[in-house]
Amino acid sequence: MSSVSMRRVELLLLKSDIDAVLEYLASQHCFQIVYPDELERLAQRKLAGAVDTDGDKELAMKLDDAQRKLDFIGTFFGAQPSQNIAEGTHIPDEAMFAKLDLLYGRCVELKKTIDEQDAKVDQLAESIHEAKAFSGLSRPFGEFEKFSFVSIQIGTLAKDKLRALEESLGTRAVFIPLDSEGTILAASSRKGRFALETELNKAGFEKKTLPKGVQGVPAEAVAALERAYGAEKLRLESLLTEKKELANNYGTLWQATYSSMRLKQALVLVEHKLESTKWAYRLAGWMPADRVTRVTKDLLAMMGNRVSIRVFDPQETIEKKGKEASEEVPVLLKHNPFVAAFQGIVLSYGTPLYGDIDPTPFVAFFFTLLFAIMFGDFGQGAVILAAGLAMRRAKKGLLSKYAKYSIAFISAGIGSMTMGLLDSSFFANDTILAPLERVLTGFFLGTPKDRFLQLMPQNNVQAMFYFFGFTLAIGVIINSAGLIINMINLAKRKEYGEAIFSKTGLAGTIFFWWVVGIVVRIILGWKLGLIDIFGLGIPLVVLMFAEPLKGMVDKAQGKAAEEHRLASEAIIGSMVELLEIIIYYTSNSLSFLRVGAFALTHAVLSFVIFTMGALVRGNTTTGLFWEIFIYLIGNSIIIGLEGLIVTIQVVRLQYYEFFSKFFTRNGKTFKPVSFAG
Repeated sequence: MSSVSMRRVELLLLKSDIDAVLEYLASQHCFQIVYPDELERLAQRKLAGAVDTDGDKELAMKLDDAQRKLDFIGTFFGAQPSQNIAEGTHIPDEAMFAKLDLLYGRCVELKKTIDEQDAKVDQLAESIHEAKAFSGLSRPFGEFEKFSFVSIQIGTLAKDKLRALEESLGTRAVFIPLDSEGTILAASSRKGRFALETELNKAGFEKKTLPKGVQGVPAEAVAALERAYGAEKLRLESLLTEKKELANNYGTLWQATYSSMRLKQALVLVEHKLESTKWAYRLAGWMPADRVTRVTKDLLAMMGNRVSIRVFDPQETIEKKGKEASEEVPVLLKHNPFVAAFQGIVLSYGTPLYGDIDPTPFVAFFFTLLFAIMFGDFGQGAVILAAGLAMRRAKKGLLSKYAKYSIAFISAGIGSMTMGLLDSSFFANDTILAPLERVLTGFFLGTPKDRFLQLMPQNNVQAMFYFFGFTLAIGVIINSAGLIINMINLAKRKEYGEAIFSKTGLAGTIFFWWVVGIVVRIILGWKLGLIDIFGLGIPLVVLMFAEPLKGMVDKAQGKAAEEHRLASEAIIGSMVELLEIIIYYTSNSLSFLRVGAFALTHAVLSFVIFTMGALVRGNTTTGLFWEIFIYLIGNSIIIGLEGLIVTIQVVRLQYYEFFSKFFTRNGKTFKPVSFAG
């Protein structure tokens, strides 16, 4: 039940192949890169004569230019790139860069056209607004130039000059043909009036003098402006439709190119941290042992003789270097779906060292057991089970986000239902299951009873004390499991001194078990004897002199001995440590009384809800309504609030009473290189 066996793999390959190799390894999700020390890497590069080449600078410039174009296209389309690199993304090639250039050029041209057209439409709208504002004034048309915000000129212009005039003024003016003889209406803003008149004079524009009777802005001019506005607005809408179609047609290409660019940038960042010479890279990392053969074959098929592969067994290094080496090897935990659901509890506390016993299977069993004892109700457990099944089946929405916890909910629900069946509790009601309980107890116990277990101290207080004794026994089992795991781990690491003489080693374990045995014999009425003095005394003496004894064992193994304290300090320290050991094991054991306490609390709460419902029931429809209401609210509170509290208590017991026995050092979680997801 230890972590997955790992291998250290070192690759020596050409620089031209590094992108393809990294892309392949990332797709396999099985290779954790080991980056060299920064100073060491730079020193090696200097010795090897590896310098930044013009090719590196050219690549950086090319990537920056492509990123700029992608950002422009994304802003133009109004699209947001994915935050993750999509699965199946490949390194960008020249064909992709060529498509990007074409799409970028088309977007730049279309944006320029849309901006110009938008400005022209705004100019016409402003001209129409001003023209209408003065169209009804009883003043000669020629006088409006003295105070209007818009400048309107009416005159004739050679037809072959109109196109050049439009190009020279751009969006600063609008020209509207009024007839087939070259009569035009020219309009601009007040601040653009000088430029308009200058260009009109250059083009040979001849201003027309309107009849003296014309008052205000001529209606024909306003109508012409409105017709022009409608036509230009349609053209703008057509351009916007073209933009939308362009985004729909090439949005996928843009996203794919963006993802490819992010992949290439990620690869460059990784490559920058690797050891390299002018022509080659050295890539080292960790890989599960069961994946080495397949990956090696794939790399050789891809690269042929252009790659050199070396594989190392970390156990050899651990045996030579000891604890430091074991902390360097990353840890990968693999479990069946039931055990994997509880892996988060372990990893939130710490990661086991490589080669140590994986505690997750124990956590899965102990969590389910403790939760069931503290939260026993058949109906409420069924609700938790249903929630777990819903999480497991959900494909989207809120429940799908918690799918990884579905198995934990399912197991907790089944455990709660089992305990509820034993103490005859169904949504806080202790009578509904009575007929079924009589059948089951009659079959298994030979005598029909209303329930297997009686948690409420009604007529049999002694049964309640037996139940608390049962929870203490569970505590002894969990504590013992932690101690055994710790001793095995220490022995596997060849830390024999710690495994034998520490408080969580063999000496402390014998002391703990002997005290438990004494307590059991006292309860059973057995007599204590002289052997108990030796049974307690020998472990205590060993624990008192644990420090020098560990030093002797370490010296025999050839390890560096720790500095010895003064005799007076050692004696005082040993006495304090003995007292701490006694308190440690006492508190660790008594902590499990809370399991019985919470189970009793759950039974009391259920009893209160059931009693309150019975009090308001009566024989009326209103009484039935209030009874159902109390049951619904009460059970909701129990499932939500007490369920959360019980979960916290179960996790706490695992952390402080189980993990504390063997989690003395943390390993490193296996994190394979991946650019997608």
